[in-house]
Amino acid sequence: MPLFFIFIVVPLLELMLLLEVGAIIGSGWTFLIIIVTAIIGTKLVKQQGLQTWSKIQQELATGSLPAQAMFDGICILISGVLLITPGFMTDILGMLLLTPPFRKIVYSQVGHRVQVRSAGFNASGFSHHSSSSGQTFEHDLNRDNNAHSSHDMNNGTNKSLNNEPTTIDGEYKRKE
Repeated sequence: MPLFFIFIVVPLLELMLLLEVGAIIGSGWTFLIIIVTAIIGTKLVKQQGLQTWSKIQQELATGSLPAQAMFDGICILISGVLLITPGFMTDILGMLLLTPPFRKIVYSQVGHRVQVRSAGFNASGFSHHSSSSGQTFEHDLNRDNNAHSSHDMNNGTNKSLNNEPTTIDGEYKRKE
């Protein structure tokens, strides 16, 4: 149902609004307003996007998770799409998403529903997390690429169709 609303209802409403505004102020002025909002919006999206990217990098460098900055980046991206879409409703929503106070209001309403978890990344790089419920497999690869053997280290049985996570232990040697 949301896709129906996005791809059918919103464009039809935009078209109706464009025709009504065009009838009142003229089609030339309507066209000019749409082009000007797209140009101004593109410049603002670029400026705020670069600022947000810099803020994300700074927060990652300090070791903190940049949840608010990432949310701002998503809002700016959505704003860019809305601003280059012809129409007055999308332009208004796009401009609202470019204003930091509006983004803070949206974040306060939506932010508590989103759970951000650190997936093993810290300031020094990726960290290793082992799975206690998973299985450990040993894998031998011969040079001819035809002989592969995988077996469970715990009891020697082959368990490839299991829903539990799999931990693969091994070493990587780079050949130069």
